[in-house]
Amino acid sequence: MAKDMKRRTVEAALLANGCTVLSDRGPHTKWGCPCGAHTVPVPRHTVISAGVVRNIGKRMACLPEGWLQ
Repeated sequence: MAKDMKRRTVEAALLANGCTVLSDRGPHTKWGCPCGAHTVPVPRHTVISAGVVRNIGKRMACLPEGWLQ
């Protein structure tokens, strides 16, 4: 079950798994996975809601199970 997370925690997990920032414009930061097939927008809120955290985990399908915890 996903829970609210701080943005810096989500971004640290993305960096630790080899993801890169593709775009840093507008209200979201766009991240790409190491394989290049998946992208996900991460909102620039201090705290990211559980539903958005769950969506980020699903959209980055190539990353290992449980990477966002």
